[in-house]
Amino acid sequence: MAPSEDVTMDGKNEVKKPVEDGENNSLQNQANMIGDVSRTGTYRKAILGNAAAAIRDKVVLDVGAGSGILSYMAAQAGAKAVVALEASSMAEKIQILVDQANKDETNPHLRNRVRVVKGMVEDKKVQEDVMKTGKVDTIISEPIGVMLLHERMVETFLLARDLFLKPGGSILPSAGHIFFCPFSDEGLFNETEQKFFNQTLFGTDFTALYEPARTEVFAQPVVGIFPPTSLMSAPMAPKTFDFYTCKLDDLLDFEIPIEFIASRTAVMHGLASWFDLDFEPSPPNQPADETEEELVRQWDYPVGQASANWLWMPGELPLNPGPTPEPPRKGLKVTLSTGPNAGALAASGAAGREPERKGRRLDQV
Repeated sequence: MAPSEDVTMDGKNEVKKPVEDGENNSLQNQANMIGDVSRTGTYRKAILGNAAAAIRDKVVLDVGAGSGILSYMAAQAGAKAVVALEASSMAEKIQILVDQANKDETNPHLRNRVRVVKGMVEDKKVQEDVMKTGKVDTIISEPIGVMLLHERMVETFLLARDLFLKPGGSILPSAGHIFFCPFSDEGLFNETEQKFFNQTLFGTDFTALYEPARTEVFAQPVVGIFPPTSLMSAPMAPKTFDFYTCKLDDLLDFEIPIEFIASRTAVMHGLASWFDLDFEPSPPNQPADETEEELVRQWDYPVGQASANWLWMPGELPLNPGPTPEPPRKGLKVTLSTGPNAGALAASGAAGREPERKGRRLDQV
């Protein structure tokens, strides 16, 4: 939940520099991101559900901490120490909460557990500061952008992995999958085509700019919600990035084959794209036993609740959920899916079941 970065060219090398504080670094914008219950709730499930396997009594690094919400969840899950790494002025906001927790009874789960480091992973001084407590057991981050890789935070996430993670450590999220599917949506096409420069504005006819404006607007993705009924085939096999193993170069130059069989006759207006994120701790050495499988089932379906509402008991606020079940010793596999037929929070876990996918979520067209 961190801001994006500018990328400039220095000879042959790309140099990242932090953007000036703007809306991404405002408390209001951070509140909006925290209020995305599907996203934040999935992170909560991934962190608390993997407490025994990846968080409890371990040193955790939160890369691009933003408001610090993931750091606070890691502290709730029993982390021995949490390093909240944030490049923007939000680092000072995290420090305010940490200082208060160290002084009084507010947020006791944060007391003497969270250390704030301000700066970028690429900065040598920041690297030295993070390493004051040695390499970490687990790295958590919210590095996603449009079509997964926009804003280039995934690169920072992987660099942090290479610099700071102990051998055999865990990273959350553990993988990302980019999906494509042809779609037909005449209404969206017409709305996009008719933008602005096809009319007289304040007494001047702008229609001579219509064609270049049309070319410009269709060269960019349209970000928003699309209905499942607009899709013209089954999704193509995803492009998968395993964050445990992929290299930085894998993000800079890759190809995605486009091949599909249309399921209906319609005008194809473009390719719809969305992504999934997997959260899975470092692979266990032994298979799960029956006790582990029962704990996984408890995280899937708490008593008296539908799977999509597992976070909240009756009378609770969605942004202040109650206690969770005991986390399985070997952890859960949790998936955040942003596709048109997905959105429910579900886990498969040590038992190896595929996550359930229900409901709707927004993403890119």
